[in-house]
Amino acid sequence: MNEILPAGEVPLEEEPSEPQLETTADMRPDLSSIGLQEHERGVVEDTYENRQVLRGAHMNWDTVFDQQGKPTGLISARSKEQMRERRVLALVEKKPLLMDPDDKNSEYVTGLDLMVDEAACNITPPWVVNSTRQYLKEQENGGPSNPRRAALAQPHRCRVIKSDGIRCMLWSSGRLKDDGLCRVHLRTQRKPGEDVERARRKLMQSAPYAVDKLEELMESAESEPVRLKASTEILDRAGVRGGMDIGLDIEVTDGRSPAQIVQERLARLAAGAEDMKKMLEGNEAEVIEGQVVEEKSPSSDHRADELPNNLNIDSVGHEEFLPPIDGEDEEAAIQSDGFDEDELNV
Repeated sequence: MNEILPAGEVPLEEEPSEPQLETTADMRPDLSSIGLQEHERGVVEDTYENRQVLRGAHMNWDTVFDQQGKPTGLISARSKEQMRERRVLALVEKKPLLMDPDDKNSEYVTGLDLMVDEAACNITPPWVVNSTRQYLKEQENGGPSNPRRAALAQPHRCRVIKSDGIRCMLWSSGRLKDDGLCRVHLRTQRKPGEDVERARRKLMQSAPYAVDKLEELMESAESEPVRLKASTEILDRAGVRGGMDIGLDIEVTDGRSPAQIVQERLARLAAGAEDMKKMLEGNEAEVIEGQVVEEKSPSSDHRADELPNNLNIDSVGHEEFLPPIDGEDEEAAIQSDGFDEDELNV
């Protein structure tokens, strides 16, 4: 869209912008060897395909800007050797911090040595200097003011060694929970179970798209078995299943836990066993022999004379009928008993 200018003014022509590349051409990688069309050596268009090829070749890239600071749509590739050279150059600037300047993976100076070295303090992040001061002050006071609070930690160099063999040049806070890692590598360290949780989140995010696909297959699939399968899957996920659905609701009124119920039952069984043991011990007491004394009433002899011959009275007063004597006629037995025939026929 053309801009409206006041009368008499001539629009200024925009100067052609040229890419600003800090790396010389001889240090850039040759991208034509991996099948990319270069804008110039080591520079290609910023497209998804080009980035994918660079990623497969284990290369990084930087966005190329013009003289006015605007992106040009180009990216400059960086090889492993080039990245190592850049890190070595950056490490030269940090030589005052190294305890052993000849060792690229040496520890940084910390504590009082860091505070007295002005050159080291100038290239140290302000939060590291502040944390070191607080740490030294706490050590002078003999430890934390509150015994419940953990002691302050002393910052140090990150312990991660990168793929180029040079140790990370960032600072770690020194806390135990950080495990000697800087803020960048703390984000890359995965905790146990984090992969499973991340997969679960991805599944939850893709669930709506899966439902949309099932609905699409149910409505517009050409094959009838596919439509039927999609329909049954939707019903299954919605909780509607074929067959008999039995619902059983059990109301539990006892607030006791199963463990308490079992303990109470065991206690009752133990008490019953103890009572049975006491009962058995009581039955084993010494038995004292005794003699039964029979008391006869004065009328017992008279009653015995009036009874029939086949009646007998035992010692406790029970009457017992005796059977007829062998060989005795039934009529004779009746007459001997003193009964008339009419009395028997009644």
